[in-house]
Amino acid sequence: MERDHEFTVTLPGAGTYIIKLLETVQIEESDGHTIGHWPAFHLDAKSDSAAKVYEELLGGLQQQIAAGPGSPEFEPFAAYVREHGTHLSEAEATAREVAELRDITVRWRVTDDEQYTVRLWQDLELQRDGDTVTAQAFNLTGTGHHPGEALQELSRALSEACGEPDAPGPRLTDLTTWVRTNGDPVPTEVLAQEAKDKQLYLTARDKLTAITPEDIPAESSTGIPLLVDFWAEWCGPCRQVTPVLAELSEQWAGRVLVRKIDVDQYEGIWERFNFRGIPAILMFKDGNEIHRVVGFAGKKHLITEIEPHL
Repeated sequence: MERDHEFTVTLPGAGTYIIKLLETVQIEESDGHTIGHWPAFHLDAKSDSAAKVYEELLGGLQQQIAAGPGSPEFEPFAAYVREHGTHLSEAEATAREVAELRDITVRWRVTDDEQYTVRLWQDLELQRDGDTVTAQAFNLTGTGHHPGEALQELSRALSEACGEPDAPGPRLTDLTTWVRTNGDPVPTEVLAQEAKDKQLYLTARDKLTAITPEDIPAESSTGIPLLVDFWAEWCGPCRQVTPVLAELSEQWAGRVLVRKIDVDQYEGIWERFNFRGIPAILMFKDGNEIHRVVGFAGKKHLITEIEPHL
């Protein structure tokens, strides 16, 4: 994340704004660390690079405004956006949304050994009709109340039309031809490293014990802290942090218990534990949360966050 990154924020009843949220962050260097202060939201972060500091600060802001529009915690954020952002007309907001969606890069898998990165939605068209947004591409459509929802429906339609390599749909051949023409092949060495990382993840995943949310009080009352990894199979950063947690569970044996909870298995778990992103790594003692780390910024950062609480 860069300091001058422009965010698009839609405020209910106030329209859409573009804003460089991070412009007011104050950065300083101390003892080999980068420290960030965000006075507007009373947030601080420390890491080994400015980019990671910005990510941590944004994670902290997401936690602050998790209750969403209408809540007392959200209003300071909305006021900040209104003061520092630039208001867009409806046409400007739509044009910007289209440009951002067209620029999305996805991975298209033909086989394990043939994969491409491609701007799948480069010819996307958006249309608004009252509160309904329609996304169109590849002669398919998706609708929703906002562009992201419409694109999600369009993605589902495309997946159904293509099917799978072992059960191909009517559009698989022509879409694969289009991707080969418009995409960039993923280098062989990258695919080989990803296969290695996948095996490392699968091995580590099986080393971590799964628990339920109801197990937390008992698991955290053993005299040592409980570290719970809230994860999902589809989450890329979750796959990255799993081997690190498996290693730390052995390195810190007797100092901490490391467990995992699959968020897809428990309805309402995001709201229950008040996080909006995963991996969400929460520490508990005697049933009470004592610390949390949302996202994965590397092993060194994770250790810095957790070790003081052991």
